[in-house]
Order: sequence, then C-alpha cells, then structure tokens
Amino acid sequence: MKTRVLLLALLLGSACEEKKPVVAEDAAAVSAATTSASAAPEPPKPPVVTVDDSAFEVGGEKVDFSGDAKGRIVGALSSKPLVAGQTLEVDALRDTTMAHFSIAIAGLRDAKVKDATVKTAKRDRTMGMLHVVFDHAATSSCAPVAMVAKDNAILVWPWSGAVAQRFTHGFAGPDITLGSAELIKQTNACGGSIDYVAGDDTIKWGVVFDLATAGNATSTIVLTKPPVPGRKVTED
Repeated sequence: MKTRVLLLALLLGSACEEKKPVVAEDAAAVSAATTSASAAPEPPKPPVVTVDDSAFEVGGEKVDFSGDAKGRIVGALSSKPLVAGQTLEVDALRDTTMAHFSIAIAGLRDAKVKDATVKTAKRDRTMGMLHVVFDHAATSSCAPVAMVAKDNAILVWPWSGAVAQRFTHGFAGPDITLGSAELIKQTNACGGSIDYVAGDDTIKWGVVFDLATAGNATSTIVLTKPPVPGRKVTED
C-alpha cells in the first residue's frame, strides 16, 4: 500500500513539473515578442505640405503669401527634416490661384525637394494625383507646353517655340477635351514623358491640374511664370 501511495505521489509530482516550465516559457516568449513589436519605432517620413489660396503650410507652420513668401517658404521647409532630396506630398485645393500655387512650387524647388505628389480634387470630387518634378534631365526641344490663358482658352506648343494651337473655352470653362487631346498628340510625337503646364495668375490651380492629369506624360513640370504662347520657354 505504501509503495502504491509513493508511486502515485511521484507521478503527480512529475506531471506538475513537466507542465509548469512549459507554461512559463510560453508566456515569457509571448510577452517578449509583444514588447519587441510595440517598441519598434516607425521610420520617419517627410512632412506633408498643404496649399490653399491663403497660405502654404508644412509641419504645422503656416506661411501666408504676402511679401517675400517664397523666401519664407524655403526657410520653413529648410527647418524641417526629410525635405531636401525627398518626394513630398502636396495637398492643394482646387481654388488656389496660380499666382499663389506658383509661389509654393517655386519654394519647393528652391528648397531642393526632388519631386512632389500633388493631390487635388478632380471635377467629379474624386481625388487625383499628379507627379511634379523639379530636378530633371535636359528638356527636349519638342516637349509640349500647355497653358490655360486668362480668357480660359487652352494653348499648346512645343518647348522650343512654334505657333501655338489654341482651343477657345466652352460654356463651363476651358475645353479640357480638345486641349488634352492636342497635349497628348504632341507628347507622343516627341516621344518624351514630360509635359510643361502653366496658367495665367488669375486661373485656378484646379483647372491647370485637370489639363495636366488629362495628358499622358508620366511627369509634369509646373512653370512658375506664365510663358508667352508660341515662344521658347525658360524655367525660372
């Protein structure tokens, strides 16, 4: 009888010893994995830029468009990490005038930003995106330039200069359909992937954005000063 009791005690003790370390080890492993995952910091990201017709904003810092706005924008960007040589997201409202949007673009360029993903609502209120470049290879002489003039007409001509194709505005503004068709035609004929776009200072950015996104180029250069239609373009 004593032998049976002793054997039963040994068996029970052995079972407890086998279970206890396994549970402890599993709990410790789960705890360590959870701690490690929660402690891993997210990699830093470039700041997001917002542009409307009243101000340029980056990292919570606002710069209005009065005075030397471009210089103050460059200063604001230069004080932020991950700006120079980076791709920045730019959220731009449709009703931003080209006069102010151009200042924002010039500031980004002078702050040595590599390129930008410009996000703007399209006419159907869905969000559109445009790849705007600042640092690019030498321009081909046949690269197309598309401009929305003060009277809402669209003009398209090659970068090196030639007679501009003109498309008068319709009842609802610029004729994006005909203007973009000519822009695509000249892009394909040139065999390039970059278009230039511009607008008179009074034109809203949303209209120029519609024209640029209707084209088929992979990258776009936004001219910061309205060019003279038909003449060779210079970037400022």
